Amino acid sequence: MGSSEPLPIADGDRRRKKKRRARATDSLPGKFEDMYKLTSELLGEGAYAKVQGAVSLQNGKEYAVKVSVSAKCQALLCK
Repeated sequence: MGSSEPLPIADGDRRRKKKRRARATDSLPGKFEDMYKLTSELLGEGAYAKVQGAVSLQNGKEYAVKVSVSAKCQALLCK
């Protein structure tokens, strides 16, 4: 076995940060209501959220939207 001295590492003083993943809504300005129309179709319901159908106003595609029933009441887009 060799010495217990630490090995030198190139650029050891700088840590690389993870790149943030781009989200679908990052490049689109505006509110959720301006881009999607919720349908009356209820796909599922849980203790803290419900999943509802939505239609994109830009391209007409259907999506499932998870609507959080919390104090913030945020709508999260899920494909």
